[in-house]
Amino acid sequence: MNALSVVLNDQQQAHQLLNSTIWPFIKTKTGAGVQLVAEIKEREDDRTLQQNRFYWGPCLRDIAKQAVVGGMRYEPEAWHELFKRKFLGFEITKTKVAGKKRPVVIRRLRSTAKLKVRAMSNYLDQVQAFAVTELGVQFSVAKWQDYGPHNVDPETGEITA
Repeated sequence: MNALSVVLNDQQQAHQLLNSTIWPFIKTKTGAGVQLVAEIKEREDDRTLQQNRFYWGPCLRDIAKQAVVGGMRYEPEAWHELFKRKFLGFEITKTKVAGKKRPVVIRRLRSTAKLKVRAMSNYLDQVQAFAVTELGVQFSVAKWQDYGPHNVDPETGEITA
């Protein structure tokens, strides 16, 4: 096992996992001279289906219907590509390739599919703000928060019942 990832729900579970799983993992790895990186962060849910439906529905639909660039209108897919480039950017990774002395650099456009709830919410805000201020789009009254039944904790991005 090279990595250990666990979700902790309460103090008792955290204590049990620390003693039974996490500490033995750390002890074994560091005892073998392996350096470890420890990261503890709050859990956040993946973007919601409602966010995705809103994005591909009213959001991109209104932009595609109203926005004109260079005298042309574009389909939602074209706007999606523009917004990913503009607001998400590229993920750059280095990979070793057989026969190459140096790692190969791979540049891949980030995907909205990998966004968490809070990041997707920010992305939707950026897309809509750009569309209104730069493209003159007037959105319908729908907001993604109203586009389906869910509650999102604004601090953690976790979906609550």
